[in-house]
Amino acid sequence: MGVIEIPMRILIADHQVIFADGLAYLLEKEATVEWINVESTHQPFKDVILAFQPQIILIDAYYPSITIAALTHFLQQHSMNTKLIVLGSVKSDQLLLDLLKIGVSAFLLKTCTKKELLDSIISVVHGNAFYCSQTNKHLQQLIIEGRYHPRRKEQLAELSEKEKTILKLICAEFTSKEIADQLNMSFRTIEAYRKSLQEKTGAKNSAGLILYAIRYGIVTLEPS
Repeated sequence: MGVIEIPMRILIADHQVIFADGLAYLLEKEATVEWINVESTHQPFKDVILAFQPQIILIDAYYPSITIAALTHFLQQHSMNTKLIVLGSVKSDQLLLDLLKIGVSAFLLKTCTKKELLDSIISVVHGNAFYCSQTNKHLQQLIIEGRYHPRRKEQLAELSEKEKTILKLICAEFTSKEIADQLNMSFRTIEAYRKSLQEKTGAKNSAGLILYAIRYGIVTLEPS
C-alpha cells in the first residue's frame, strides 16, 4: 500500500494552517486525488461537504466548527457514505474511547508516517478501519487495563485454523492483497474469509477483529 491508485475526493478540515498545508502538499503528489482545504474556501463547513461530496474527510479531532459526533450524524442524515479519518495531536484515553463509540473509520496521531496516512485513506475507502501503530498500542493498553471492552458475542466463536491464521495476519496489519499473496490464495477468497470472521466474531471492521483477537488470546501482546 502507500500509493492511492483510484480516483477520490478528499476534504481537509484542520484549523492548524501549517498542518493542513502539509496534508495538501502530500495529496498533491497523488495523481488520482482531488482535494479541497475547507479553511481556504471561506464557506460554511457543511455547505462545502454537500457541494464537494468527498469520499473521505481528514479532520482534526477538535475541529472548532463541529464535533466528530455531530459530523457523523450530519453525514448519516444526508445518506452520505463519506468516511472520516480523525487526526489527533496528543494521546488521549477519553478521545479514543469516544471515537470508538462513535464508530469512526480511522484515527491517526499527527506524528504518524506518510505511509500510515496514505494506507489509512486506502483502507477506509475500501470499507476497512485503520489505526496508526501508536493508536493500536494505545487500544491494546486500554483493553489490558479493562477500560475498553470490544463488542463480542456470548460465546467464543469457533474458528478454523485457516481463519485463525488470516486473523493473525490482519492483526499484523497485512492488507487482504498481502495476505492473499502470502497464503497463495485469491484476493476474493481472503475478502470472503474476512467477512466470515466479522460475522462470527460480531466485529464491524478490521479494528474490531484485532480487538477480538487480543481479548480472546488469539494474538499475544508484546510487553510494553
